[in-house]
Amino acid sequence: MTRRLTVDSRDEVRQRGGRPVNDSPRTLAEKVEYLFREVRPKDRKPFTHPEVATATGLSTGLLSALRSGKNTNPTKDTLERLAGFFGVPVAFFFDDQTTEQIAAQIGLAGAMRDAGVASAAARMVGLSAGSVDAVRALTEQLRKLEGLE
Repeated sequence: MTRRLTVDSRDEVRQRGGRPVNDSPRTLAEKVEYLFREVRPKDRKPFTHPEVATATGLSTGLLSALRSGKNTNPTKDTLERLAGFFGVPVAFFFDDQTTEQIAAQIGLAGAMRDAGVASAAARMVGLSAGSVDAVRALTEQLRKLEGLE
C-alpha cells in the first residue's frame, strides 16, 4: 500500500486547516498523530486504529500509546511498519527536514483532493512558463485578498 506524492516547494503548500508546512510535527507522538490525521484515502475519514493494526500487525494499544506520547521508544520494526502503511520513508520519524518535505507533499495531496483545485491545476498543463508564472502570481494575490497569506 505505497502512496507516492511529490511537490517542488514546501513553502508554497499549506496543510489543511491553514497550518504552515514549516510548523510540521516535531515529536514522535506528533508525527504519528499527523499521519493518522492527514494521510487517508480520497473521500473518507482518517484510518482507524483497527485498520492500521490489521494492515501492519501492530496492536491498537501500541498505536494509541505512540499517538499519545506514552510510548516514545518504539522498535525499528514498528516504525518501518508504520512508515510502510502510510507511504512515508522511515526518516520521517527521525529527520525534521524529511518530516517537513513529507508534510508539504501530504499537504499538496490534501489540496488536490479538492476537485476545484485539481481541475484548475489540470487546466494549466501545456501553458507556457510565462503563463504558469502569471497564474501563480494571480493566485498569490487572491490568497492575500482572502487573508490566506
